[in-house]
Amino acid sequence: MQKENIGRRKLSVFTYFFILLCVISITVLVIREINLNIGFDDILYQKDVDSSVRQENKYYINKIKDEYGITVSFGEEEKSFADSVNANIQYDENIANNNIKIIYIALKKYPKEVFDIFKDYRYNLHIVLVSEFNDNNIALASKNTLNQYRIYLSNNSKFERAFHHEFFHVLEYYMENKTDYLYFSWNSYNPIGFEYEDNIKKLTNENVYNEYATEDENKNAYFLTKYAKVSPKEDRAEIFAELMGLTKKVGYLKNGTKIREKVNYLMTEVHEYISILDFYFSYYLN
Repeated sequence: MQKENIGRRKLSVFTYFFILLCVISITVLVIREINLNIGFDDILYQKDVDSSVRQENKYYINKIKDEYGITVSFGEEEKSFADSVNANIQYDENIANNNIKIIYIALKKYPKEVFDIFKDYRYNLHIVLVSEFNDNNIALASKNTLNQYRIYLSNNSKFERAFHHEFFHVLEYYMENKTDYLYFSWNSYNPIGFEYEDNIKKLTNENVYNEYATEDENKNAYFLTKYAKVSPKEDRAEIFAELMGLTKKVGYLKNGTKIREKVNYLMTEVHEYISILDFYFSYYLN
């Protein structure tokens, strides 16, 4: 009887051990299957991206959405948008991290009233980060028939300036919904006989402000960059981008200059159709 009990105990131990091995084997197979289904992007994330960077990106994207009503995105899910503007999507979490932070800081330069536009369900702004365009662009702004605005920004050395330039295009899209006479007199602020030229290769520095020239040499400066001579919209966006990047008072903002007259007219129209207080650069206009 005693020998029989001992035999049963040995059998029980063996049975338990066998069951344990089976459980371990099944667990290993399940884990392996999960790993096989992770996908290429997740494998890259595990090996090459610090999880804190990814979490920080989500944090700032959420803050921008909560505080300004603006969506920022990048990665595979935005590939169709990038393809539509002949660009390559941004996949690098670290580069995106730097760009998102620049956007967040740049947005703080604007009066909060500006962002009431995008908190209105009738309008929304979506910023898509791309790595590069397959042409000469570094940034683009667009609007569809549903008043959905998009800004496409590539990673470049003038990222913040490009953002302000495209953001002004978006503001003008909004203002165009309010009136058919936006900037009706704009061309009167240009040299007599001047015509905008959309062929960039034909642009010259004539009538373009030179920060290293004397005040007398700049007396016939009507434009801040050559690119401003492409169209009235680009002219205004270039002025706005320069103003948003100011860190000191500059000669072209002195009362009586041709460019200051354009600035005054530009801001009169903005204040007419967007209920805002002073912009970041208002200090330099005094």
